[in-house]
Amino acid sequence: MIRRALGHLLRCRDVSRLVSQGQDRPLTWWERWRLRMHLAVCDGCTRFEAQVRFLRRAMRKCTE
Repeated sequence: MIRRALGHLLRCRDVSRLVSQGQDRPLTWWERWRLRMHLAVCDGCTRFEAQVRFLRRAMRKCTE
């Protein structure tokens, strides 16, 4: 049971890929769920996701 549950967890490398892809395309509900579960326990990835959102907003303001 635990092994199967752990199989659904993402590695930090996968999270960084999904965060980046999420800026360019809508993520599936399964991708969003797995991403949220990982971000709930990983401070490093949470900071990375916040930085990506910040940079995206800053770039939008530069092109206005």
